[in-house]
Amino acid sequence: MKNALQSMKKMTFTAMVLTVMSPVYAQTKSSEIESLRNEVEDLKATLQNYVQDGQIKTSEVVTKIEAPSKSAPKLNILKSGTDVSLYGMVRADATYQAAGADGMFNNINSVPLENTPEAAKQQDRFKSSPSVTRIGLDFKTPTTKGDIGGKIEMDFVGGATRDQFRIRHAYLTYDKWVIGQAWSTFVSPIEFMPETVDPLGHVGGALMRTPLVRYSDVLSTNTSYAVSIEDQKYLAHTDPDHKIRLPALVGRINHQYADGAGLVSARTFMAEKKISTDKNMAWGVGLGTKYQITPKTVFKGDYYHVKGDGRYVLWSNNGYAIDDNKKMHSNEFDAVTVGLTHQFTPQFRSTLGYGYMLAKDDNAFARLNHNNPTQNKKAWQGWISAMYSPYKSLTFGAEYVYGERKTFDERTGEDNRVNIMASFNF
Repeated sequence: MKNALQSMKKMTFTAMVLTVMSPVYAQTKSSEIESLRNEVEDLKATLQNYVQDGQIKTSEVVTKIEAPSKSAPKLNILKSGTDVSLYGMVRADATYQAAGADGMFNNINSVPLENTPEAAKQQDRFKSSPSVTRIGLDFKTPTTKGDIGGKIEMDFVGGATRDQFRIRHAYLTYDKWVIGQAWSTFVSPIEFMPETVDPLGHVGGALMRTPLVRYSDVLSTNTSYAVSIEDQKYLAHTDPDHKIRLPALVGRINHQYADGAGLVSARTFMAEKKISTDKNMAWGVGLGTKYQITPKTVFKGDYYHVKGDGRYVLWSNNGYAIDDNKKMHSNEFDAVTVGLTHQFTPQFRSTLGYGYMLAKDDNAFARLNHNNPTQNKKAWQGWISAMYSPYKSLTFGAEYVYGERKTFDERTGEDNRVNIMASFNF
């Protein structure tokens, strides 16, 4: 094909030169020019069907050369054999809080408790931030053994103040493997968490991204599985006096049902928790489902039962407490989130959701935290949101949220706010 294209280019150039030659040669060379033109047309016709049988058709190549695309949703760069696509969004968020934690996004587990100085000082307040703005790169390199792909994605929701640069995703894919920082195999924020305007979600949600090595495969047409080893990525407030030395072992299985209208997922993890004087085993199970009730209405639900870990599920307590004898005592809790989303028009949809977390209050962890204002016996939030997309890339959202938390000594705190956002995807 390469030789044929080169011949076509040479003949086309010759034809152009002959066309503009001196009139002296016009009469003597007219037949030769006409012959060359005919040969060029014959070559084009031949090239239309030159490459077949699973390869890119030459007709497609010729079309792209003659009429290149003038617009594309992503920036595609071809360099050293790597295809790179740029994507992202520019987003602005705002919240008006009548009651709740003094922060931009959801922080239900630390809202001021009733009859405390923090609650007495609480006033209505308005906050805004562009920190959810995101940029990412998807890339793929063909090799003789298969494609090597990956993703790099960044935003500015890092740090204690939720306004610092952070890496969301940074991983490589090869065949059935994922290596790098990605969504934990134990969580399912895309499939089963009801839609919210708040980028951190609400009670019962799980958004953990962590360094991992994951292998996935299919068992049948409707069933797939994945197993991974994951960095526990401990934090001081979830794993006090941490001396963690081993990664977590995580597994999941997904199954489609009802002719693809439904999806169900079962997940589990096990991990050693260790401090300088003791160690314990943390574990958890998760069960999620999504079902397309009608072409315009979808139900999502996710359930977790976790013991000894406070990282995977948002708005839960510390993973464990340490007593005076330097012994570990695990927290154990259940969390659930459910929601209905209805697409009223092609541009407008709305979600009604509810999330709930309940910790065991008859174990050593609860007794050790009986007067601890940062640990909760239970927490819940309900929300209703509306999303309006007048154009494909532009979305406006509004959401009302109300929730409460209750500590082990029965004190309560209130969350009452309105969230709004505007985003442009590219």
